[in-house]
Order: sequence, then C-alpha cells, then structure tokens
Amino acid sequence: MQRVPAKKLIITQDVEDDPQCLARAERLMTGIDADEIVRNVDDAKLCKIIEADGLDKGCARHGVKEKVETTILFVKGRFDATEEEKEKRKEQFPALFANSGYRFHGYGGFDWRDSGSKKYRETTGLVCQPAYQLHTIFGCPFRCAYCSMGRIICMKLNLEEFVGHFDEWMEVDPDQTLYQFDNGTDVACLEPEYGASKLFVEYFAKRETQYLELYVGKSDRVDYLLDLDHRGHTVPCWSVSCQTQSTVIERGTAPMRKRIDAARECQLAGYPVRIRFSPMVPVKNWREENREMIEYLFSRITPDVITFETIRFMNHDQVIKDFGEENLAPEFIEQMRRAKEDEETRGCEVPEAYRVKMYEFIVNEIERVSPGTPYALCREKRDIWDLFRDDFTRHGQSPDKYLCNCGGLCTPTVLEAPALSA
Repeated sequence: MQRVPAKKLIITQDVEDDPQCLARAERLMTGIDADEIVRNVDDAKLCKIIEADGLDKGCARHGVKEKVETTILFVKGRFDATEEEKEKRKEQFPALFANSGYRFHGYGGFDWRDSGSKKYRETTGLVCQPAYQLHTIFGCPFRCAYCSMGRIICMKLNLEEFVGHFDEWMEVDPDQTLYQFDNGTDVACLEPEYGASKLFVEYFAKRETQYLELYVGKSDRVDYLLDLDHRGHTVPCWSVSCQTQSTVIERGTAPMRKRIDAARECQLAGYPVRIRFSPMVPVKNWREENREMIEYLFSRITPDVITFETIRFMNHDQVIKDFGEENLAPEFIEQMRRAKEDEETRGCEVPEAYRVKMYEFIVNEIERVSPGTPYALCREKRDIWDLFRDDFTRHGQSPDKYLCNCGGLCTPTVLEAPALSA
C-alpha cells in the first residue's frame, strides 16, 4: 500500500475484539504514519472524539497548496441491525450519524444510487443510470484540489462478513449485472494490506452473470491484481486526466502516463478496462494536453468504454482559490466569472457553452484516434446529449440506452482482452 500520513488513527473496540479485524488493522498500520493512535474506542468515546475534533462538520476542499491532515478510523461494519436498533443508537450517540457520508456508525455498504431513476431525471434533467453499489471505505489518501475526502478516511474492517452478505444482496435486484466498488475512495492505495479487492474479485469470478467494477481511480498500484483468477468478471476503472491536472491539481496521485500504464498491465492480465476523463479541469493548454493524453492512452490500451464530464459544484472564486489562477485557462476563468450572474446554477457549474466546447474536442479526438471506441457523457443534461446525437448513434449509444463505466447493466463488451504486445 502507499504510505498514508495521518494526524490520528482511531481503532474501535469492536475491531479490537475481532481477531480477523484486528489482524487486518495491524497489516494496514504498517503503511500508516500516525502522529497519534487511539485504541479500544467504544461508541461513547468515539462520539467525544468526533465532536472534539470537528469530524461531525463538513470538510473544506484540499486546494493545490493547503496542508491536509487526515484522521483515519477503523470500524466494524454492522449489517443486521433493525431500524429500531439504529434509531435507538442514533438517539444515544448522535455524533456517529453526523457527517453522514463517512458512516462512523458502520451501517450501510450495499447502497442504492438513485441518480438516473425516472424521478431523478425529471427533477434534475441529468442523464445517469441507477444502481446498487458496494462501499467499505469513505475517504481517500490523495489530495485532489477539488475534493475534501482526504481529511477523514473511515474503513470497515470485517470484510469477510461483508462478502458473506453478497449472495443475498445480489438477489435484491436480479436484473443488475454490474456492481461498482468503491467510488468513496481509491482503494488501490490501501491494497493488498486491506484485502477487499482480492475478496471481491474472487467472489465475482464465480458469478455467471454478474461483474465487479473496481474503481482504481487515480492510482497506478495494480501488482496485487495481476495474478488473481478474475475470469473476466472484474472491470478495473481509472480516472485519467492530462499531465498538468494529474500532477498539479490532483496532488499525490499517479501522473497521467503511469495511470494508463497501470491499466495496460491489467489489460495484459486479461481484465477488460474502462476509463473516465473525470472531472476535466480546463488547465492552461488543456486542448494540447488532452490530445497528448488521448494519443498515449490508445497507444497503450483498448478501453471498453470512455466517459467524461467537466468539473462541478464550484464557482469562479472557488476555482481561483482551490486551483490557482496560474494553472487555469484564461478563457475558462472568464467564463466562470460571467457565470456568477447565472441564477439557475448560481455560478457553480461550468457554463453549458464551454462544456460543449470541451466535449466536442474530446469526441473529435477519440474519433480521430480510435473511431471504434464507444463513449458517453457522465451525469450530463439530456439536451447536451442531443447535441452529440450523431456521434453517439455511430456507437449504438443514446441517452436512454448506453454503455458507461458504472451503470448497473453495463457489463463489459470486451470479455477477452485484445492482443497487446508486452
């Protein structure tokens, strides 16, 4: 695993009391450089720590320069509690349920992503695909400027028990064929000491009609995957960005070429691989750098599909503060300045015209370099999909039926890796 610096490591009492969890904790601790380790933490003590350290509050984005201190929590997942038991625990220990994404309480992990449901599409106008997802971690060792998830990392450690529920969970929606793990982190950073990837890959290798999408994210650590008997039922997925974004904006991550080379290693090992250009940040010379990225990518791998989206949920002042004006395309800065007047988005989205300009460039480059590769927009408006109707139609893609990275029905189309020279 990659070395992870931490301000504090917290180990709950139920982890200490479980020999399997404790062994996993001790393996992980060999890669964690913690200034303080707090052990044998029960619910009451954990509540006090959460409140005293402000872990119950929202987290600020990392930015490109700010020092980020991380608190890591090892907890035990709880999978069989009744709603009444959860409510009683919430009343007694409310801080465990604060900052809800991190799930200090240990519940959840087989979660419904509603984005893409009929109601979601009608309410937001965005095209996406709903699905059940698998989560055992929330928080990440990386320091991407647009993200806040490096400040807390909360990890479930009873993974064998988690996998023990897979059979029943796979029956909840028998039609779903692809399950994403784990977009709450870049899990490769914590492997193989964590051990989730091996357990999950080996489980899905035995499933006849179901597949795992393994979110490798922005890492190049894949050695632990190469010898696993995956049988083509795991699809590793990378978020790939151009050189400046990967090295300046996405601090601590593997640079662009190393991510692509890692994808190549997995494809040589028989895995179908998928790529996201997500989120795209308009750095200076973004056209030239994205052209270089796309050319290098297709010289090294044959992805099953590529999806792309621009940066979201940031206004003009935030992109200047968190990315640094010196790193951004002047035209992008000007577009974000003008967007401050947009009442609908409150200036917190890249203006549609500029998004379309970026998408046109990406589509044209993919078509130029690899015209047979399908692609899709990620969480984008239907009217923008319609602008690219002819391009999508060439690949059998439409906003009502399309192959993407993590849609619940998006099983791999390349079930055997293409022949690549080593």
